[in-house]
Amino acid sequence: MRIAAFFLLVLGLSSCGMPANRPVDAFVWDRLCAHEDPDHVEPVGKCDLDEFLVEMERFPWHEQAREALKFRKNSPTLSVTDLKTDRSFFISSAVDDKDRLGYFVGYIYPGEQGTRARRYVSMYEVEQMEAIRETVVLFFRRDEAALKRLLGKQPKYMDTRDNAGWEKYLKMKQKFM
Repeated sequence: MRIAAFFLLVLGLSSCGMPANRPVDAFVWDRLCAHEDPDHVEPVGKCDLDEFLVEMERFPWHEQAREALKFRKNSPTLSVTDLKTDRSFFISSAVDDKDRLGYFVGYIYPGEQGTRARRYVSMYEVEQMEAIRETVVLFFRRDEAALKRLLGKQPKYMDTRDNAGWEKYLKMKQKFM
């Protein structure tokens, strides 16, 4: 009897944790405008490649970059997260004091097992939106090797580790399970 009760307890406890660990085959996206608080950005919803490309075309990059420069708050950003692979991709825009528009793209991916950082962030400077479209297509195809090769052709802005964003990411993921 004790063995059966113990088995049922273990089965019950392990099944409680399963949904949180189950990969979700979905992409979700969000938008951050220049005047918004980055700590309160919520996912807009699920998307596919075509829907995200339409949002990229529709987004007022230059206007938002000018507003960000004026208010010195944050960079306007579109981002997409692949819940299945725990990877994210984002695009931010900025203008210089001569009103020239430029972009930064970032690729966020899981850290190696046993490291302190749960996520790595690689950011690149990109001048043309067409180059960004190509990277977005590769991201949605989940072709990480080709994506990293293409990003590697762009000037590197920075590499960093992200410890803080992981908890927010897990909460967002739960909404789509």
